[in-house]
Amino acid sequence: MEQLTITLEPLACQSCFEQIQDALEQQPGVGEVAAYFKTNKLVIQFNLKSTSDAELEKVVTSMGYNVAKTSVAR
Repeated sequence: MEQLTITLEPLACQSCFEQIQDALEQQPGVGEVAAYFKTNKLVIQFNLKSTSDAELEKVVTSMGYNVAKTSVAR
């Protein structure tokens, strides 16, 4: 499993964060998504054979949210 950390531009509400978390959890190859509202970070465990960090970032941006930074631990 790989780990992707996405830092979002600040969001106004926690329910927006939860919507992003739910959408990511539904993606193929995603194991666990931890959402940290206070720091605007999502930590995603995923299988690189099923999806990619770019595809997961696209899920977030397609929902209209701006990604400030990403990092992948392999």
